[in-house]
Amino acid sequence: MTAGLDLLADGGTVDLVDGTSVQLRYSMRALALLEARYGSVNAVQGAIDSTGNGAAFGPIIQLVGAGAVGPGGFEPHYREHQDAKGDRKISGDIVYRRRTDGADLSDLMHPGRLAQYVEAFNAAFSKALESLGNDGTPAPAGAIETVSPGLSSTTSPSVPSTFSPAPSGT
Repeated sequence: MTAGLDLLADGGTVDLVDGTSVQLRYSMRALALLEARYGSVNAVQGAIDSTGNGAAFGPIIQLVGAGAVGPGGFEPHYREHQDAKGDRKISGDIVYRRRTDGADLSDLMHPGRLAQYVEAFNAAFSKALESLGNDGTPAPAGAIETVSPGLSSTTSPSVPSTFSPAPSGT
């Protein structure tokens, strides 16, 4: 049987430029933030361009930031918009600020540590997806797609949200 804290999917640790470090953990809250930002788990997994022709640094800030929410000491700050159909979407990037001093996570990350950030994300994100069983037990071992340049496998798509906001009454 898996202990409750194991299901919270602790992963790798990332070192920040101020000498502190953050243990990445992808809880349901963290996964929901990533889904809200990218639209689905498949889109999260494709967020980092592995060809070298697209974005890598912005998406890795988003991926590491979600894993640093909660016990990692960071809180997300974002703008959410609702369209005429009632669909809600996060616009722009989520800014992750440390609770103790308000420091922006993106200012604390060093571009030269990109490989460490990707490796830590892969470890924690894979563990989160592996540990999401239906009855609280780990899911059967299988191929997990990671977002590291050069790696490829498969994973199940996310389940669409059925959230519908209540009318405001105005």
